[in-house]
Amino acid sequence: MNIFHRFKNPKIQFLVNMVMITIGCAMYAAGVFLFLDPNALASGGISGVSIILSHLVGLLPTGTWIIVLNIPLLIIATWKFGFKFLFTTLYAIAMSSWFMNLGSQYIGAATHDPLLAAIAGPTLVSFGIAIMFHAGTSTGGTDILVKLMRLKFKHISTGVIFMIFDIGASQTL
Repeated sequence: MNIFHRFKNPKIQFLVNMVMITIGCAMYAAGVFLFLDPNALASGGISGVSIILSHLVGLLPTGTWIIVLNIPLLIIATWKFGFKFLFTTLYAIAMSSWFMNLGSQYIGAATHDPLLAAIAGPTLVSFGIAIMFHAGTSTGGTDILVKLMRLKFKHISTGVIFMIFDIGASQTL
């Protein structure tokens, strides 16, 4: 049984899911602002592109780039998955971006060792995303693309589709 879906009262279940999404957002953001972004390490997907844009173009912090790049994907996701998915995904994008911008402004890097950052950053990001997935939401970006692909290719696992997108993104950049 999934630990996030055991309450019969829908209001309590919603509250539990939102708390778990918030915890997932904080972990995801911490992986980015403590390890990846300050060491100029780009992860896969929209957050990786946002880190690159933040370092190359400047103008906006990484968290804000994530919001900007997710707008077209949110429109498609709303059309395909409905407004409930939009609400929780928009919340997850807004919270994780807010945590990223706030953390990078007030906390900064946990380390400047690229090897440690390359291990700790993706670990935190992965745990944060997993918590959000189990709570029934997405962090936007390639998560939305993966959900769209799962509609068409149900026989391919979510992890394999993520890997395909991340490998493809790293080859393009």
